[in-house]
Amino acid sequence: MPGAVAPSVLIADDSSMMRSLLSRLLDSDRDADGAARWQVVGTAADGRAAIEQARDLRPDLCLLDLEMPVMGGLEALPAIRAVSDAMVVVVSSIAGPGSAERRACLMAGAAAVVAKPSGAVSADLVEVSGRAILSAMRAALAPPEEG
Repeated sequence: MPGAVAPSVLIADDSSMMRSLLSRLLDSDRDADGAARWQVVGTAADGRAAIEQARDLRPDLCLLDLEMPVMGGLEALPAIRAVSDAMVVVVSSIAGPGSAERRACLMAGAAAVVAKPSGAVSADLVEVSGRAILSAMRAALAPPEEG
């Protein structure tokens, strides 16, 4: 739809490299007309900063790592949901399929959980998990199906 505003995104990860990779992934996701599908409005290096930015920036969606200093993502997740309407997609190396961390994230209000492919700093994130991250983001913001 011409003139539509791209959903705003907050990226929370303690690794500056991961924040950069995620930002580039979102910037590369364009529609058929070349318009950006996402707008990164902020980044945070720890859970406490993510909560503050979620409250102040009111993003549509937050990409959240779990292992961060000051306050981890699992602790920050319900607080982010309490101070904003942002949907939260967890992107973490410790929340793989079937893990207790994945279940805890979903129970705390995460819309989706995507595993980082090769540890906390996954240089191959875009190549291996990029599509899964973008798919989880789109699903998180999709209107509920009527049924």
